[in-house]
Amino acid sequence: MKIYEFKKNALETLIIQFTEFKGKKLLDLRIYYDAGKNKEDRKPTPKGIAISRGFIPKLKEGIDKALAEWEKEGAC
Repeated sequence: MKIYEFKKNALETLIIQFTEFKGKKLLDLRIYYDAGKNKEDRKPTPKGIAISRGFIPKLKEGIDKALAEWEKEGAC
């Protein structure tokens, strides 16, 4: 189930979605590339991560800390 997506650049899109592997539900953050003219023509790259539900709060915590540091340094 797709949750969110955004264009990384002209040819690549980051897609956040739930996937399942060996019966285990995972949160998958993966780069897809445009292999044609339609969204259906996107193909996944090996660039990405898949984590179990228990790690989602840790991932959010890390992203929140990174964003706070980024803003503190005036990099935004």
